[in-house]
Amino acid sequence: MGVYSVPEEIRKMKPKGTMVKRIKDKFYVYQYSTSKIKIAAEDGSSHWKTKTIMGKCIGSIKPECGFVPNEAKLADDVITVKNYGDYAFAISAAKGVSDLLHLAFHPEDAEQIFVAATILFVDGFTVMKDMKGKYDMSYLSTRFPKANVGQKALHTLYQNLGSRQEGVRRFGQAMLDKSSKRIAIDGHVIACTSEQNDLSEFGYKAAKLGTMQINWMTAYDVVKRAPLLSQICNGSEPDSISVGALLDRYRFTNTQFLADRGFNTAADKERMSGNGNTFIVPMIQNRKDYGYALGHLHFDKRRYFIHGKGKQASMVYYQDIRQDGHRYVAYRDMVRESMDRQAYVRAMTSGESGYTQENLPANERLFGLFLLETNDFDASAETIFSRYKERWAIETYYNYVRNSQDFRALYQQDYFCLQGLGFLMNVAGIIYHEVKRRVTEAGMGVKDVMSMVKRLKMSYEDDRWVIRNATKNVRNLCQKLGFEIPSCVKSGVTT
Repeated sequence: MGVYSVPEEIRKMKPKGTMVKRIKDKFYVYQYSTSKIKIAAEDGSSHWKTKTIMGKCIGSIKPECGFVPNEAKLADDVITVKNYGDYAFAISAAKGVSDLLHLAFHPEDAEQIFVAATILFVDGFTVMKDMKGKYDMSYLSTRFPKANVGQKALHTLYQNLGSRQEGVRRFGQAMLDKSSKRIAIDGHVIACTSEQNDLSEFGYKAAKLGTMQINWMTAYDVVKRAPLLSQICNGSEPDSISVGALLDRYRFTNTQFLADRGFNTAADKERMSGNGNTFIVPMIQNRKDYGYALGHLHFDKRRYFIHGKGKQASMVYYQDIRQDGHRYVAYRDMVRESMDRQAYVRAMTSGESGYTQENLPANERLFGLFLLETNDFDASAETIFSRYKERWAIETYYNYVRNSQDFRALYQQDYFCLQGLGFLMNVAGIIYHEVKRRVTEAGMGVKDVMSMVKRLKMSYEDDRWVIRNATKNVRNLCQKLGFEIPSCVKSGVTT
């Protein structure tokens, strides 16, 4: 028997009107048709010949089970059960985000951005090629049936967001205008293993990451607990340089910036001044202004305030120092002073280098000490201290990005796609904030709520999507959240 011949027992299994072709010891079934063609002979006569035309492959033949049509595969069946609760609740809680996107972008773009960002929030960091699968299996495909989240469409979206940024600016400016005007700024390092990326460089965390990095700069509303703006910057640049790429693109008025000591440069302080803007930033040791403040340090025990409540309360002494148009405020947190002293004694008794009884007096004056610089000459020392402590909220946001969203490493090469992804992650963070605000009002946590509402599924029955798995616990939770569970849903609406 020839390599390409088909055994008789296999031919007997094919459907009528089809043909079988043998390819690498497998037998594929094809549709076929015939046509008559005219053949001319050398003597001038002609005759007609039947020609077989092979059509598309419709299946295969397996000796053990016979003909297997392609459409019999489960992957080719229509999806009849989808995830409902987690996506529907996120859409409900983030309606304001969707509305703001529609004000900044064309409706089709706004919808595509919102759908992609919702997937990033609900399912965590998701690469382009996996977005379509998440969309097809969720309520999003029913609520937004025209949204295109295929890999090619998303690649175009990411590139457009990175290269055509008018909509991004409009959205960011709208977020700023409705913010509390108390904004923390900071950079977050993300490993980037693509050497062809224009922004990936070996930075100050190279030893820890073991690869190149990018810097994701974020402006965060510490009162409303929500990200406002983001910009992906060169991984080798310090925050003090990268922040210019973010702040120079937007209009800030009457805003108070809360920054860490990495932003205590003349250029950054100038950016954070003017138009009613103020800043609060820690001072840097070994600089003249720090030495000046330290040299004029004489705490008056009558000047103090209590920061925090209950077990977290601490007595804080303060001193206001002003020189040549600069304001430095020194604080000694007594709880922190005790912790610093204990840490020094433990290091000294364990024999760590530099921690000696002789060096103790020189270090004691730094225990529990905070030196802040600000150009706000009206706020009290207590207000300056309390507001700077609010900056910690941006660290909790980055913790969410690292752990809950798993946004830790990138393999992206395209500069514009990378910027677009940064914007989408920012929108996903805003959606998270809206969900968190809603569940916090009900005295609950985001993780627990999303885990519970995820149990709600939608099943296609009698030409409609029926909501299933609405147990008593889930119904009680949704009632507490003000989230109504419909009996069924149609495309774009609920009933």
